[in-house]
Parts: sequence; C-alpha cells; structure tokens
Amino acid sequence: MSEDKLHILQGMESCPACGTIANKGTLRCPECGTFHGGLHLEERAPPLPEQRVEPKNVDPNDYSVNPDSAIVDEKFEGDESAVKDWKGGSSDFSFEDDEKCLKDELIHSD
Repeated sequence: MSEDKLHILQGMESCPACGTIANKGTLRCPECGTFHGGLHLEERAPPLPEQRVEPKNVDPNDYSVNPDSAIVDEKFEGDESAVKDWKGGSSDFSFEDDEKCLKDELIHSD
C-alpha cells in the first residue's frame, strides 16, 4: 500500500481569511496578517493614577524628531543673493559626456 501524502499536513491549519496553510496554533497568519487567537486581546489592568504620565501641551503644528527635546522657535533670514532665477524650460537631464544623438531621421513608408 502507498504512503499517505497528506501526512505533511498533520499539525497544520488553514487561515479562515485567505486559506494559507500554517502551523497549528499560529496566532497570526503569515500571509495576510489576520489574528487567529485572542491572546493579543488579553485584559490588562489600567495603570495607577500615580503611574500615569501627564500629556505635554504641544502645538501639533510643531515637529521634532526627538519627542523629549524642547521645541525651538527659529527664524531664518533669507539670502536673496543665493537665489537664482530659472531660465529655460528644458527637461534634458543628460550629462555633458553622454553621447549626443548624431542625427535624427524620420522614416516614411512609401
């Protein structure tokens, strides 16, 4: 009698959302990311009032890479001599040493 080829599926289960086959007991589908178990939804006690951190009063329009750094109000003076007006409308981004097109031909079918 031949060996059962479905034995490789023992200990496996399929995702109810996308049908991907993964190890039984996997909390999250490796393909679509759907959670299968409720372990990620475990109940936790809220922090005590003395453990809570007071939110900072920050203007949301300000931005800082480091959330612990102070927001600095900076003003910059522009240097108009460094500004150059754009002249022309070419969008040719080739380098000077690029090979130029030797000739353009228009081929007509006669």
